[in-house]
Amino acid sequence: MITGACYDKRDFSEMPGLQTLKKKIAPVLLPTTKYVFEGELLNSLIGRWLLQCLLQKKQVSLQKLHLTSDHQGKPRLSLPLDFSITHSFDLVICLVSDEGPVGVDVEKIRDVPLEEYQSSFTESEWSFLMKAPNTIESFFSLWTKKESLLKMHGLGLQVPLTNVQVLDAVGIITGMTSVYTGVWCPYSIRDYSCNIAVPENASRVQMEVVEF
Repeated sequence: MITGACYDKRDFSEMPGLQTLKKKIAPVLLPTTKYVFEGELLNSLIGRWLLQCLLQKKQVSLQKLHLTSDHQGKPRLSLPLDFSITHSFDLVICLVSDEGPVGVDVEKIRDVPLEEYQSSFTESEWSFLMKAPNTIESFFSLWTKKESLLKMHGLGLQVPLTNVQVLDAVGIITGMTSVYTGVWCPYSIRDYSCNIAVPENASRVQMEVVEF
């Protein structure tokens, strides 16, 4: 089963403080990354709190849990579970899977200088974007597909984005020693684009909206 949790700051008039959040999260799940901006640290903490909530629903003992990083730097649980966290502006989303690797990416839909991103797309993807009725929305849809597929397989931006091909129903990452694939489960959120990458035989993602 693949379960997810989404926290939307727009639904609340007040946000929990950093110290309040830190006290809610088990020490093993606290992020170790240093953040320059308080907003990014807050989103990171919310992401780990969502992870903790999903693990508790699976009756995982946090006392026996360990969090490590693989050779690509992707955080891994000391369990046969995979997880992925993403955040953008007011949205934080976390997924936990016992059906293999997963990846999720969310981006706020906003104006961007498209021409600066042309090198990130294949010729067919760029042609698709230029012909799309809403170019900006299509841009973020393809972008979150690329990012979620990379996250699913624990691959960073050292992979050229033109090697991450996302126009077909099954996405594929080429140019590596192995071929990596995945399919997407779009998650609809007002003013945002979100895609979830899962294995081809995975079940439907069960997403819930949560609050503190």
